[in-house]
Amino acid sequence: MQRIKRPPMRDKIDLADAGQLRAWTRRFRIRPDKLQAIVGKVGNSAAVVAKEIELQRINEQPVPVPPIENAAVPPAGAEFPTSV
Repeated sequence: MQRIKRPPMRDKIDLADAGQLRAWTRRFRIRPDKLQAIVGKVGNSAAVVAKEIELQRINEQPVPVPPIENAAVPPAGAEFPTSV
């Protein structure tokens, strides 16, 4: 008797299947160990994992430093050196 091979669930991540692990790491563009850590944290739902990855990418971006408008003005409390 032959068993029917069931298609994988597309909305769940199965880390035990090497093919799925490879496919999901390519899709999300992350390392397998990082994917395993995220799945351990938030669960195996592909939508929730995708949201967590996006949140981590947003939090990893450096905050831009605003340019100094007038560089000739010293900060509060500082004085320019005077020549005697």
